[in-house]
Amino acid sequence: GVVRGWDDPRLPTLRGLRRRGVPPAAIRDFCERVGVARRETRVNADLLEYCVRAKLEESAGRRLAVLDPLKVVILNYPADKTELVEVPNHPMIRKERVISFSREIFISREDFREDPEDKNFHRLAPGRVVRLRFSYLIECSGVKKNEEGEIEELSCTFRENIR
Repeated sequence: GVVRGWDDPRLPTLRGLRRRGVPPAAIRDFCERVGVARRETRVNADLLEYCVRAKLEESAGRRLAVLDPLKVVILNYPADKTELVEVPNHPMIRKERVISFSREIFISREDFREDPEDKNFHRLAPGRVVRLRFSYLIECSGVKKNEEGEIEELSCTFRENIR
């Protein structure tokens, strides 16, 4: 690419920063920290990133995402039931949001191993009990594979009274 104007997000201009999603308060905070000097000075770009992160820490909500999903079917959970669970929106700010828990959930594929050789692997494996974040304890009771031998689905049971 060719740069077409001063508002291109690749340029370190105010308009470029705004198009990149940098909040105005972060730019003002950065300018206050740098200050004005008579001599030529250099400022590390990490300071700008720190100011952006500090402002976004206050306002941006946190979400969980599963990038490489593995389907988990909880066998002893009712198929028609969906439970709404209140979870914190941010670790430091007391706001909550609601997520749903049902018979079918998805976990990250890297959180499961069929044969965990490493003794430091404390995640889900056949016969092993783990706690789902903001939810119940589950135990893996079966693994379903496709024709290529890749794990397609896990069968688990949950512990009802422990949350």
